[in-house]
Amino acid sequence: MLTVWGRADSSATARVMWALGETALSCKRLDWGGAYGGGDDPAYRALSPPGRIPAITRDDGFSLWESNTIIRWLATTCPEAGLWPADETARWQAEAWMDWSTAPGRVIGPVRTAYRRAEPDPAEMARTIASAAETFAVLDAQLQGRTFVVGETFSVADLALGVVVHRWFRIPEALERPALPALAAWYERLCARPAYQDHVVAKVSARPQTLGMGD
Repeated sequence: MLTVWGRADSSATARVMWALGETALSCKRLDWGGAYGGGDDPAYRALSPPGRIPAITRDDGFSLWESNTIIRWLATTCPEAGLWPADETARWQAEAWMDWSTAPGRVIGPVRTAYRRAEPDPAEMARTIASAAETFAVLDAQLQGRTFVVGETFSVADLALGVVVHRWFRIPEALERPALPALAAWYERLCARPAYQDHVVAKVSARPQTLGMGD
């Protein structure tokens, strides 16, 4: 039995829970981090030295931290889930997209900060949206003519990127996101996956996103 340490609405925790849902591996999740605290607990720091979530533990004492590393471990541990591309070149491309997934993660944060301010600044919102759109356009270009990030098969690359793209599509409509049709079509395909619905759509940015909504 695996235990996942991390609150459900965390992007990083959601990635891991989604991956677990795709593998059908049994687990339990403990609310941890954010308002739940625990990041500075010495016992938790032994599992995750920076105190970040999520971390996973197993009854035999095995533990691991960092969401993309956990996803890689799950893909390797559960080969029947088919999360690693079979083709060697596609496998390395998937690794590259996983590493790149930090880029959209960095640009979506300022967008969310801008529109959540008590008195949102239109110039700040426009600037952050434009910057984020440049980054998401890279993924949109990659997805043109492809069903998933590295081809026709769902993989670890999709798991690494799908949560932050969900946050992009949860931006209030009033901000007029630039059209990225390939990205939008991919997002729709992800939304058709039960594990994505359960652990991403239902948990991450789940409440209505509005201008001036605060934290």
